[in-house]
Amino acid sequence: MSNQEADQALPGRGPGREWAGAATERFADFADRVDGKEDVPLRASLDGGVATLTLDRPRRRNSLDLALSRHLLLGLMSAGDDPGVRTVVITGSGGAFCAGDDVESVRRWRLGDRVDTPFDPVTSDAHYLRVCEAILHLPKPVIAGLTGAAAGAGAEIACAADFRLASTRASIGSCLAGVGHVGNVVLMSRLTGPARATEIYLTGRMVSGDEAVRLGLFDRLCEPEEFDRELADLASRFAALPTASVGLFKELRERSWGQPAEYGLRLQDAYHLKTHATVADAREGMAAFAEKRPPRFTGG
Repeated sequence: MSNQEADQALPGRGPGREWAGAATERFADFADRVDGKEDVPLRASLDGGVATLTLDRPRRRNSLDLALSRHLLLGLMSAGDDPGVRTVVITGSGGAFCAGDDVESVRRWRLGDRVDTPFDPVTSDAHYLRVCEAILHLPKPVIAGLTGAAAGAGAEIACAADFRLASTRASIGSCLAGVGHVGNVVLMSRLTGPARATEIYLTGRMVSGDEAVRLGLFDRLCEPEEFDRELADLASRFAALPTASVGLFKELRERSWGQPAEYGLRLQDAYHLKTHATVADAREGMAAFAEKRPPRFTGG
């Protein structure tokens, strides 16, 4: 790698995508504005640095219509910008995670509706795509908490998360071949490998339990009665991490994915040096190690 290439590899330079800072309100204000409102199919809360976004269309198995997908994206943007948020949890109500795009909304879009459907009216980008991009680039840990099925776009959102905690009642799959559609290629393949993702797409089966853990689709399983406690404990642990370092790790992960090893290693070293130079928690971590005490990370 040349000096010019190494310079381009530095964090904040070259082609890497960083968090854009697009939110217009603090997450706490967003939660106050939307939580419990009858016309908003999303619940939001902030507790101990943990921002929780709960998809709340149980009668439609939390499928994504315009209102839900738009509020979910706004919630993620607010959480990404708010220094009071240290980790994000996405979960679903009513025994499901997310059944994908709302079928009725998709039908209206196919008939020409460009207003009340989960697609951008100008570009036709599906809103789930922007949600997944926001999760991947959000500079904080994102946990998907699954108590039920995640299919289609819902599986994409779960696969975009940094960690998937699942109840033994949860399952995940594509279900798109059965309706003649394409999807669940990129993010699911990152977890399972392309051959297994192809099999899941072709068969249309839902994967659950130990197999989902074995394939990398779930990171941890727990019994339904233990799920809320396990999720809260995990989120609390992630919220205590050095948030700025986690954000740099995620940015490095996305920029180095699929790159030649030499480029990836140089990029990794550039990020490592930036951690030394800019992350206060990195200095605290080294001091705590030298002093043989637990670190007190503040997120900066």
